[in-house]
Amino acid sequence: MIPIFPSSAHPADRPVRLPVPHALRKALPSSDRAEAALAQAMDGVGIPAIDVSRLAETLSGSTGHAILAAPSCWTDAQLRWAYVVILHHLGDLNGRYGKLFDVADRGLDHTTSNAPVSKTKAATGMHTDSSDAGYNPDLVALLCLQPGASGGRSLLADAQALFDRLRLAHPELVSVARTPWPRDVVTPGLTSCSQAIEENAIPVFSEDAHGLVFRYMRYWTERAMAKLDRAVPEELTRLFDFIDADMEKHAVRFQLRRGDMLVANNRTMVHGREAFENAAGCAPRCLVRAWVDGFLDSQSQALSLRA
Repeated sequence: MIPIFPSSAHPADRPVRLPVPHALRKALPSSDRAEAALAQAMDGVGIPAIDVSRLAETLSGSTGHAILAAPSCWTDAQLRWAYVVILHHLGDLNGRYGKLFDVADRGLDHTTSNAPVSKTKAATGMHTDSSDAGYNPDLVALLCLQPGASGGRSLLADAQALFDRLRLAHPELVSVARTPWPRDVVTPGLTSCSQAIEENAIPVFSEDAHGLVFRYMRYWTERAMAKLDRAVPEELTRLFDFIDADMEKHAVRFQLRRGDMLVANNRTMVHGREAFENAAGCAPRCLVRAWVDGFLDSQSQALSLRA
């Protein structure tokens, strides 16, 4: 049985914001050295010692997310360097899409191809990251380099609070939420065929040694059913409808600004993005995504030893 964890007591109308560590500001490379320092940091070299204990406690606690706001006057290379340094202290950067993946509109359409929504300007819908049953990042992070001309608000919702409300309102759907359902295989390098899709089955709610695990991608689940020539079960549609309505009601909505670094626990927090538009004369929207592995295991190790 999935244990009950305390729901977030943070106000539902704004995200958690934390200051950028002072030691990080002091260690910031000059603009002419930032590119070289970033290249080294990507390889784990030249990482300054900083205290991220407050951030780590926030991510592993009931709030499950935080935004660090770096100065917007820092160059892109300086912002990327600071971002990599902070994430290095939380775990290991995953390289499935490249350790840093620019989330920007590339003129693609995810409804007619296997292109991830992150390469479009469309609304993403609320989701957790990774459609692969065999891989689930501990943390998902986004660095805002440019917010774009209009739209693109970020959204966050608390999966534990959602589960508590589901159990009270529709206890008959709990078993549906714990049942593994197939998802389309869209990860580059993985074979996509009927058997692979059947085997790529993931429950919406589960638990492991670290506690709650929430994995939600309605679009890729429904598309998997279509590719398998199977109707979406009525009870699964009811579950998805409840989840979407609950997140629409309880999601925190906010605009990321240049320099903002959003880090979220990918197991307990659901995130999304509203559609956005770029415009002539305005820098196109660009966020830098990273997946962090090993964060949960690192909590048994003193953070001061991980510099």
